[in-house]
Amino acid sequence: MQHQELARDGIIAELTCRVVVIAVVLTVLLALSNAYLALKLGILTSASIPAAILSMGILQFFKNSTILENNAVQTAASAGEAVAGGIVYTIPALIIIGYWFHFDYVTNFLIAACGGILGVLFSIPLRKILVHDNSLRFPEGRAIAEVLQSQSSAKNVRVRELVLGGIVGALLELLQVGFKVLSSQVTYWFAIQRSLFGFGMGFSATMIGAGYLIGYEIAVSLLLGAVISWLIALPIASQFYPEFIQQHSTADAAILLWNSEMRYFGIGAMLCAGVWTFIKLIRPLLRNMRHALRFVGAQQAPIQVSRVEQDLPITFIGISILLMAIVLFLFFQHLFPLAQLGFAEGEITVILLVAVAYVLIVGCLFSVITAYFSGMVGVTASPGSSVVIAGILFAAWLLLWMMNTHLVSPFTHSQLQIAEAITIIIGSIVTGSAAIANDNTQDLKVGHLVGATPWKQQVMLLLGVIVAALVIPPVMQLLFNVYGIAGVMPRSGMDVALSLPAPTAALLAAVTQAVFQHQMPWLMMLMGVVVTSIILLLNYVLNLQKFMRLSILGVAMGMYLPITSTVPLFVGGLVAWFIDKRLHKKFSINVMMQRKQIGTLIACGLVAGSALMDVVLAIPFSIFHSPDALCLVGMHWNNTYGVMLSIVSTVLLASWLYHWCSRRAVGM
Repeated sequence: MQHQELARDGIIAELTCRVVVIAVVLTVLLALSNAYLALKLGILTSASIPAAILSMGILQFFKNSTILENNAVQTAASAGEAVAGGIVYTIPALIIIGYWFHFDYVTNFLIAACGGILGVLFSIPLRKILVHDNSLRFPEGRAIAEVLQSQSSAKNVRVRELVLGGIVGALLELLQVGFKVLSSQVTYWFAIQRSLFGFGMGFSATMIGAGYLIGYEIAVSLLLGAVISWLIALPIASQFYPEFIQQHSTADAAILLWNSEMRYFGIGAMLCAGVWTFIKLIRPLLRNMRHALRFVGAQQAPIQVSRVEQDLPITFIGISILLMAIVLFLFFQHLFPLAQLGFAEGEITVILLVAVAYVLIVGCLFSVITAYFSGMVGVTASPGSSVVIAGILFAAWLLLWMMNTHLVSPFTHSQLQIAEAITIIIGSIVTGSAAIANDNTQDLKVGHLVGATPWKQQVMLLLGVIVAALVIPPVMQLLFNVYGIAGVMPRSGMDVALSLPAPTAALLAAVTQAVFQHQMPWLMMLMGVVVTSIILLLNYVLNLQKFMRLSILGVAMGMYLPITSTVPLFVGGLVAWFIDKRLHKKFSINVMMQRKQIGTLIACGLVAGSALMDVVLAIPFSIFHSPDALCLVGMHWNNTYGVMLSIVSTVLLASWLYHWCSRRAVGM
């Protein structure tokens, strides 16, 4: 509390050279790991707490380091995480639809930077409304503030758990992905008449750590979705597509059927879940907004603004938004081949102005919505995907209407592909602004709780956006070169099963194509909607929340993700549940909180270490054009010894995580 009081009096340091350097380094590391995770699983882990812990561990070697310096570092790092989500969730859709064949650096940087900067600018005027609204819980923000305050008053900063988890995760990933000593997954498929049956399991420190972080309830939700999709729906669907079994082996048939048809079953489920979550939260959103605006309107403007209420000047915000509008107009003019669609020169100018206005207006609106959702239910639970889908749909319908009004149909495949690409790029910038607003609202709440200077936090947010936008595009290109994305492979002869699913980007690509080409397997999407609706109905009628709070978004995501990804996520969530049950019975609340912090740090380390190792390994893989460049074992190793060693390593990892958290929690 002493640090907080001093901070509010403006005595202690906040924005220093060492803060900027540490923030840049941590932003790069955490943005890279989250870029991989977003492509692999379609989820992100919070960068704020590990960034805060790491910065405290580093700053403790300097004299007079302060809580506000640590807050500034985690602010920038979390902005980098949000940028990773904004661009990695959307831009790969251009690869999936076949418009791009690589990630152009400058183009991707501008998309990420424009969306991120606009998100920061849009959220600044919201700060005073949101942080003073007592009806908003800000779950992550309060947790981060507690970590900063507790660790700033204690000498022992627990960096070693984070570093230890990172070392273990990186080592396992090196053995698995680099040296191929450990198998990445095991699957078993067989056919009975025309039905495909089977099961699969992945072995990944990344996903076990991520499963621990998302918790048992969401992990169970993901597993339920996987069971519905892979063990129930797939055998039924294979009855109607006998050509897959007739022309391919059972394993290949399962993968091909999933890529061509079952993927859209999961997309339909995610659409339904996103819309339901949005509808469920829209009423409290509107209620809170009305209450907050009445509260602000009733206040008189203060004569002198205290340090802890000083935002970047409104004139700076207005000029910056105007400059961004000019940059967007010139960027779109260079990037969008509107002449190839058949538009006249005057029409092209109008369309470019409409595109810029759309980004500014819809981006601002979505930033407000996601910021409020973030305050209500937290960054992770905020239904950003439904907002993103809505933005893509609106942009697609608007562009299609303009094409139908001014051009002669039918349109060629090339024209439709250009229209899809324009829609995705505009949607990417809107998504970036919404993702940043969703994330930095929590950071501004943290600053409010610890007595930070808002304008200095906002400068760090802008720094985090720029740094992340600089480093993420080449990482996406590296990962695409090595693994491929959503079944799209950069070279022939690559293993489609190893491609990164990029579920959110695949969803956006599918939605965009549905609007322009009308070639979607609507029946499969409708089945996904029906199944999700049945789950919602059963949940309501049977009141399943009494037994377990299933996440409908988690179930839908489980219906889309490969089962080899879902199972290790469930293992991580199961470990978290066992630890919770054991310590809840035997130890006090303080010990429980200590266990949560230790377990969270180790799990964050596992995720970050293994994801960063994947990024590092992508360099030699890309140079030698093969993910087997560092392989130390023979061709048949993975089928027997590799699988057995992976099972043993998974059991040992889960046991180590369980016993380490239990042992450390009792003070050893």
